[in-house]
Amino acid sequence: MGLVLLTERHAGEIAGVLSCYDRVIVQGTLPVFCYADGMTAYLKKRDIRIFDFTQFAKPLTDAIKAHAEAMAAANG
Repeated sequence: MGLVLLTERHAGEIAGVLSCYDRVIVQGTLPVFCYADGMTAYLKKRDIRIFDFTQFAKPLTDAIKAHAEAMAAANG
């Protein structure tokens, strides 16, 4: 699955867009992940040991960091 913009994913729920701000704080919860047993169950279902979480999350972490750095470089 490719990258889907937040504004595309939730287009039906967005009433407007402010384009003058350079930061957005998104608050909420991910019910599956918001507590230890939920995260453990998610990883266990995918045969990932809880102690291997850092290796599991590293590709996503690296992709987010690279994208943020590219956007920062593109915008000076």
